[in-house]
Formats: sequence, C-alpha cells, structure tokens
Amino acid sequence: MNAKERFEKLPKAVERLNEVKLLIMYECDDWRPHEERVSKAINDPTAQRAIYLVDEVSEKLEALRSEEAELESFIGESLAIIQAVHDGFGEIYAKLLEARYIDGLSWSDVHDSYGIAKSTGHYLLDIAFDWIDSIGVSKLLSGRYEL
Repeated sequence: MNAKERFEKLPKAVERLNEVKLLIMYECDDWRPHEERVSKAINDPTAQRAIYLVDEVSEKLEALRSEEAELESFIGESLAIIQAVHDGFGEIYAKLLEARYIDGLSWSDVHDSYGIAKSTGHYLLDIAFDWIDSIGVSKLLSGRYEL
C-alpha cells in the first residue's frame, strides 16, 4: 500500500476505532433496541446480566478487541509516519496530513486554520506522499533516513 492509499483509509479507521471503543465500553448494549435487552424469563437482574455477557457478548467483545488492536496499530503507525514527516520533511506537511486524515478537517477548516487553499493543500499532500513513498515506511518508522 502506498502512502496515499494508507492516508485515504485513515479517516475511516479513526471513525471505526471510536465506534469500536464505544461498543466495548457499553458491552455491545447499543447493538439492539431497548425492548430486546429486557428479558422477562429471569427475574434476577444480576443473573440475567451474567448470562447475557457469557452467552451473547463475550464473542462479540473478543472480536471487537481484536479489531480495536488492529485499528490502533494502523493509526499509531500512521501517526508515527506523520511525526517522521514532521521531523524529516517539514512541519506544514505533517500538519496537513494530521488535519486532513486524523482530525478529519474539511478544506475550508484547513484554510481557516493554516491559510492553505484546497489546490495548494492537494499539491503539498502529493509531495508528502511522494516523499514517504521514496523513503519507505519501514525506514521512516525506524528513523533510518537521511535529510
């Protein structure tokens, strides 16, 4: 995957990570309407909750935790690449990458924050992507590149 492809996938990964964290935090309760969460068969709420967690939620939570780890790894690696761009290529390129792909800012917001027009921003991002691809992700992450 080249740099542009990686960063184009990044906003969806950030959004999905937030969703996954909420699902884990609420133990998947918001996956079903409220009426389905209430069981009339068991009068003991503690037992009802325990049965629900063991029978229905444990597999979902395990899958969500696995997805969470993958997303955190992808996003963390992307943030490390942005830091390497900052350190090795230029602050403005790193700020643009972070603003567009991590923070999800629109071009209007980028212009308001950094004074960079959409056309200029696309041009600068293309330069950053080319630089990342020319160095290589593994070298960037290990710091084995020359300025």
